[in-house]
Amino acid sequence: MNNINTDRNRDRIELYNTFILAIATMGVAWCSYQATLWGGIQTFRLAESNKYSRLAQQKMIQSGQNKAMEEGVIINFVDAVFANNQSKIDYILKGVRPELATILSDWMKLQPLQNDTSPRHPMVMPEYEKLMEKRIDESKQMTDRADAAFKKGEDANYNSDRYSFLGVVFSMVMFLGAIVTKLLRAGPRLGLAVISTLICFVAIVWVLCCLPIAHKGE
Repeated sequence: MNNINTDRNRDRIELYNTFILAIATMGVAWCSYQATLWGGIQTFRLAESNKYSRLAQQKMIQSGQNKAMEEGVIINFVDAVFANNQSKIDYILKGVRPELATILSDWMKLQPLQNDTSPRHPMVMPEYEKLMEKRIDESKQMTDRADAAFKKGEDANYNSDRYSFLGVVFSMVMFLGAIVTKLLRAGPRLGLAVISTLICFVAIVWVLCCLPIAHKGE
């Protein structure tokens, strides 16, 4: 009779252990899949961050180059205004970008030679300062997008690491389950099965409640 009860208990523990092993196996597969997806997301987000960082640098360099060229144009324009060289003034106004031509024309309308309160040159015009701020803002927007993409890359890396860790935890559950099948005494078998179950339960709750799910194509 005792042998029959012992066999039944052994069968129950083996069935129970098989169920836990099946869950742990699926947990390992799921965590490996999610870790891979999050790793891919991290790669693309960091590449996106690098792209926007380069664009921000390009915008800043272009802004500096444009300002350097505009300084030369403005110097020639001011000289033409002082010399009252209308043909040179018209030539410069036609040859520069429309936004700069508008600023130069508005500065002339203020009659800087007769009006002491007018800006001394076009580069201190509020409109020109706004133009420079706009160029800087374009670079800042690219920098902000680069920072946001980098933050997403960091988050993806963190999620990938956590899924990898839980994959190891589920693998440990499988290892404990394999040991259970080799033990002969009922007490140690049951105790080890309970321990592996608790670890598996905690890992499942962590996966389902605490970790975001990555989708292919994100």
